[in-house]
Amino acid sequence: MKKETADSAEPGLVRVNREASEWVVRQAYGLSSEEQDEFLDWLGEDSNHAEAYANRQKTWKQLDILADWRPEHSLTPNPDLLDTETREKRVYASWMTKWVASIAAVLALGLGMWIFTGSPEAERLAEGEFSESYERHVLEDGSIVELNRESQAFVRYTETSRNVELVRGEAHFTISKDEARPFVVTARGVAVQAVGTMFNVQIESDSVDVLVTEGRVMLGSAKAGEPVLQVEAIGSTVQELSAGQRSVVSSSRRSRLPEVELVSEADIEKELTWLNQLLVFNATPLEEIVMELNRRNSRKIFIEDPSIRDEEMSVNISPNNIDAFVSALEITKNIEAERMGDSVIVLRSRE
Repeated sequence: MKKETADSAEPGLVRVNREASEWVVRQAYGLSSEEQDEFLDWLGEDSNHAEAYANRQKTWKQLDILADWRPEHSLTPNPDLLDTETREKRVYASWMTKWVASIAAVLALGLGMWIFTGSPEAERLAEGEFSESYERHVLEDGSIVELNRESQAFVRYTETSRNVELVRGEAHFTISKDEARPFVVTARGVAVQAVGTMFNVQIESDSVDVLVTEGRVMLGSAKAGEPVLQVEAIGSTVQELSAGQRSVVSSSRRSRLPEVELVSEADIEKELTWLNQLLVFNATPLEEIVMELNRRNSRKIFIEDPSIRDEEMSVNISPNNIDAFVSALEITKNIEAERMGDSVIVLRSRE
């Protein structure tokens, strides 16, 4: 009897989180035009809806890690899980079916994040085998990883450390400060550690190139079971790099302390021109442009008015500056934008 009473008087926050979870699941399978209109109406009903939706969407994205998981993607693989391809597919299919069926309930109960608290598995950044073009990824702590074309990296956060493994290509890192959890990037046995700074890591055929653009990092060898470099080792087995310095670690001479060289601002700007790449659209429907921007940003744009979805545009856009794009729409098109908190932007016709 008490249970029925509790269910009939569902607390407001629980209801909002449940509804947000349901919308995330429905969007994962695609919304019709009518359903998108219904979703936007729901967002506008309460200022808490946008925040709840953003939190549940973040959790759903983490669940995507499970869908793409393969044993070789773990930074510390569990050999007991490495089985035949047939068994892997069977277990994966059965497990994911159960998750899809129960995910809304799990999220509504607030257990979604708990599932990943102790998970050793890593999140793949580029969707495919590698990035086809420039990609910008905002991590859960606000740190940013920018991938050059044909690059790939995996991310794993724990309660004590933040770990990224660059397995191919080149990436630039902008790190949010967290003294309690060092940020460590590994690439072919080389470890780069920072607390709050900016640096670039590039994998060459026989070396790893580390260039610091802001702050300081520690550079050393990545050892199994030792995810964090020790400050006490600076000068012996660990090298410290400051802004404007680079070190190229050779695969054949890794036992030596890495050498450091100065790099001019002009040379740094030249080498990192790939960070300023623009997305180029020629007579492209607004709906497609928005879809591409949403894929690259944690903030999401929704088109409320169906009449503007097919509006064609020819524009060059910086993928990490959706505010500039939205402002341009408001000035040059008959479109108005409503910013709902820090996570959702709704576009509609002014008519």
